[in-house]
Amino acid sequence: MEYSKPNTSGEVNLKNLIKKIFDRKIYFLISLFICVIIAYAYIKIATPIYEVSTSLLIDPSGQNRQLGQSKYVDGGIGLIEAEKNLYNEIAILKSYSLIEQAFEDLDFDVSYFTGSTFKKSEHYQYFPFEVEVVKNRAQLYGALFQVEIIDTGKFKLSVKTRNFSVFNPVDETIQEMKSPFEFSKVYGFGDPIEHDFFNIKINKTNLSADTEVFKDKKLLFQVHSLQGLANEYFEKLEVNQVDIQASILKLNVSGPCPQKEIDFLKALSRAFINRKLLERDEIAAGKESFIRAQLKSIGDSLQIAEKKLQSFKSGTNAVDLTRSASNALDRLQALETDKGQIALNIKYYQSLLNYINDNQAIDKIVAPSVAGINDPLLSENLVELKRLHNEKTRLEFYKGAKSYDIVLIKEQIVSTTNALKENIRNLINTARLQLKDRNQQIAQFESTISQLPQNEKQLVNYERESTLYSNMYNYLNQELAKTGIARAEDISDTKVIDKARQLGDVPVAPQKLLIMLLAIIIGFLIPLIGLIFSDGSQDRLQTAEQIEQFSAIPLLANIGHFNNSLSSLANYKSDREKEETFRNLSANLQFRIPGVEHNVIGLTSALQGEGKTFCALNLAVNYANAGKKTLLIDLNFRNPVLARGLNLEQVPDLKTYILNASFSAERICHQHQDIPNLFYTVTKAPEPNPHLFLTNKRLDTLITALKYEYDYIIIDTPAIGLVSDYLLIAKHTDINLFVCRKGKSNVSHLNDIEELIRKGSMKNPFIVFNGTSTKIKVTPAYTENNFPGKANPVQRLLNLKKSVS
Repeated sequence: MEYSKPNTSGEVNLKNLIKKIFDRKIYFLISLFICVIIAYAYIKIATPIYEVSTSLLIDPSGQNRQLGQSKYVDGGIGLIEAEKNLYNEIAILKSYSLIEQAFEDLDFDVSYFTGSTFKKSEHYQYFPFEVEVVKNRAQLYGALFQVEIIDTGKFKLSVKTRNFSVFNPVDETIQEMKSPFEFSKVYGFGDPIEHDFFNIKINKTNLSADTEVFKDKKLLFQVHSLQGLANEYFEKLEVNQVDIQASILKLNVSGPCPQKEIDFLKALSRAFINRKLLERDEIAAGKESFIRAQLKSIGDSLQIAEKKLQSFKSGTNAVDLTRSASNALDRLQALETDKGQIALNIKYYQSLLNYINDNQAIDKIVAPSVAGINDPLLSENLVELKRLHNEKTRLEFYKGAKSYDIVLIKEQIVSTTNALKENIRNLINTARLQLKDRNQQIAQFESTISQLPQNEKQLVNYERESTLYSNMYNYLNQELAKTGIARAEDISDTKVIDKARQLGDVPVAPQKLLIMLLAIIIGFLIPLIGLIFSDGSQDRLQTAEQIEQFSAIPLLANIGHFNNSLSSLANYKSDREKEETFRNLSANLQFRIPGVEHNVIGLTSALQGEGKTFCALNLAVNYANAGKKTLLIDLNFRNPVLARGLNLEQVPDLKTYILNASFSAERICHQHQDIPNLFYTVTKAPEPNPHLFLTNKRLDTLITALKYEYDYIIIDTPAIGLVSDYLLIAKHTDINLFVCRKGKSNVSHLNDIEELIRKGSMKNPFIVFNGTSTKIKVTPAYTENNFPGKANPVQRLLNLKKSVS
């Protein structure tokens, strides 16, 4: 298990940060002031946006769209529409074609504005002049025209733009133009204005340009294409279902002129309702046309059949039907009617299979009752299939086509479809058996009729033909009447339940409170971010004076820049400057705490990479070269480096000793090949649970025993900013050296070190400042001359030790 260390190098001490904010409060106040002023100016300049809404009720049964169905007439031909697909209705309302159709009833092709240097306001149905766009002529779209009224009869028209589009009436296309265009000319009100790019007429209204609303403001207008308007409203129109169980749709649109948006929603609602009525009328008209054609054909056949029957009855050979012949004829007519119904059922079942195989035609399935089929199971399966398709459409609308729920609903659709197909096939087989039976019975009765006398048999056939055509004619007449009544009813399945109206009395944008709040937040964040990033170098330790200023822990020594490569550890080479540096470090220790025996020195740092291992090794080398028997122990179980640096990865290590009770201490103390007095005890591999070893009694026994065998024991440990391992190690140490590196350690880390000292009751804490070019300097004894105006650092350390005890 690889140990992952958190990155604490970017920590910001909250207390120091608050102090810096207070010290630089003038910058924060200036930033807040500027941001608030900008926000206030934006609120004043920004165009207010108002929201308008309307609600439509969609009849979920869709009964008014059923062919030939009327609330005054029973029966009729209906569609399987147990529940209308509201998501299809939403898509229709947001369709480009319907929006474009709504604009045909509106005068939105020209927008009017008043403008100043910083703000432009739109006006609707209230302006000193009116622009009449000449149809089927070239027009300039997207450019702002300015009208300067000279007197009651004249004005100056000017336009200056770079990006615009021009309508070409020849091929009815719109061409985008990128070249600069400038125009200015004086015209009279009502005069035709003709140009290669535009053709308009400007008429004066009853409003005066000197009215307070328009006084001292630029009068502007802009011509729009129908496609451009449709695209604009297509983007900003919102259509939503008010509740998952409701069939009410809410339409919202926003704009600078509430009345303009209200008129748009009214026109859109009218266009939507009229489209539904038109669709119903078209379907009904088609049905009427079909029925009338059938009536004409059957009517002609009926007239011929009745003439034949009348002619036969008035002839000299006329006879009356015998009782047996009359019964046979009645029975034969009933069988033929039954046969026709069964044949219709078979055709219905086969068409039903075709519709089911075509998933796009589910909405067009004719109800079983239309064909005279009263099968509850079939009707139930059809309604369930329609419901599943509606649910699939709803899920695709909300969750997308790749949702897992879509996969499940598709599986249900396949299962229901297969069951429905099997049911229909069984019904077809049953109907065919019934048809075969009816044909056999008809053949029997025809055989009976064939045995009648010739005149009586001929009369039976005439009456049979006349009755058949008469029944069909009457049935079609009834259906024609039902369709006509339903078509005459001006009832839509869509109703406006909330008229288009403005929501609230205040604009929805700009949101003044939110903008001011964001301005305050941004005004505070800008200098704060600058403080954190630009002032980061001041948070880092750069000089020894910073340590003396911010910490009560004595500064023991400054260590210069040296090669810290681990490859130099195995083959030791003398470096006089480095040796002199650490000789002075050891001398400072003797100066600070003379007479301490069996010195166990622990080295740690706030972060990794500050040089604690480098200092531990070179301090050990210094003592060894001075003739002191020295042992360097690597207790950094989380990230051990000595074994790799000293090429001791194959020798027994500290973990082996702790886990093996029979292992002796001598076997893990390895002598350096070039420095006889220097010994190592290494840890070879990272350990995910170092506390298991640091709390082991064998480690306590080992260090206690080694104190009497070695003059100095140097312990390399993990960084204290990452873990709390050092608190378990500190009980063995007589001296605790905290290594801080110039440009890497933060000032706040000094507080962390002091806090650690309080928790661990550590003896003799000192700071070693690594990575500096400053020569070794021993902190002088405290005098008022040396530290004017500062508290005695020795006394501060004593106070710290006192608080620990």
